[in-house]
Amino acid sequence: MRFYCILLGQILKSLSFTRLWNFCKLTFTFILSHCFKIHRFTGLPAFVSIEPTNICNLRCPECPTGNQTSTVGKGKITVELCQNLMPQIEKTVFFANLYFQGEPFVNEQMISIIKTASNARILTSISTNAHFITEKNADEIVKSGLTKLIISLDGYDQKSYETYRRNGNFQKVLDGMMAIQQAKIQNKSHLPLVELQCLLFKHTENHKNEIRQIGKEFGADIIQFKTAQFYDEQNIEMLPSHKNSRYTHENGKLTIKNKLKNKCWKMWSSCIIAWNGNVLPCCFDKNHTFSYGNIQEKSLAEIWFSKPYTNFRKLVHTEREKISMCQNCTS
Repeated sequence: MRFYCILLGQILKSLSFTRLWNFCKLTFTFILSHCFKIHRFTGLPAFVSIEPTNICNLRCPECPTGNQTSTVGKGKITVELCQNLMPQIEKTVFFANLYFQGEPFVNEQMISIIKTASNARILTSISTNAHFITEKNADEIVKSGLTKLIISLDGYDQKSYETYRRNGNFQKVLDGMMAIQQAKIQNKSHLPLVELQCLLFKHTENHKNEIRQIGKEFGADIIQFKTAQFYDEQNIEMLPSHKNSRYTHENGKLTIKNKLKNKCWKMWSSCIIAWNGNVLPCCFDKNHTFSYGNIQEKSLAEIWFSKPYTNFRKLVHTEREKISMCQNCTS
């Protein structure tokens, strides 16, 4: 409850009339499209994901970055590109996820990137494996204005942790969490809110209590368990039980449980801005297949309202089953 109360307080602080009005326009046109098949569109993104880098120190087998199957070139976003982006989004965006593919803190300018968004009164979130969090930069992270820090911990000891987080060091994650906890105490700050996140695999699903205990001991404000995403049957030995999986497994084939519906709120409310400036409609577009422009060449508004992007939104609400990246989606 404390976690959500603090987060709600931060959201209320970030709201302005312009941001709220923009959100209402997005909601209205989404309802028109989904419920009445009137495909009109207005309003700019209320949420964005900005990718600091697509480079990672770990080799997670079901991650395109970790398993080296991504076809996108490696790189890091610059502070200058983020600074140029802020005037385009600060009037409508009130929450920015500063992650996509890769480990955010591989980017040496990460603290400056957080501050750039915070100075625009945009709430920020980072998802990290915590290997690069030290006592020194923990203090900088707390002072940066970061709203939420998601720490991935898919295990309860070194052996279980490295089953999926390959090349990972369990103790480094704990040290990073402790460093953040101490920095928050020293700075008398309740931010960033720390979310400990665990993916449910065969080796983690029966150890929730151990992971909860780690979260409590090392200062997590909330502990979340999420179903894991699988791209194929290659790592089927890690698949959890049916109740903890987003898939059914029959005749050696994985099939997603939920029925794909012709709707997607994310197409109306958010977008991804990759490290190289490409604008993507969804976090499932790992290889930038559906990139409709680059913010280094056009404004975000031009890309957002472009005919190809608009036609894609219409396709999502009429024939979503034809879109390959949607096939693994749970929403």
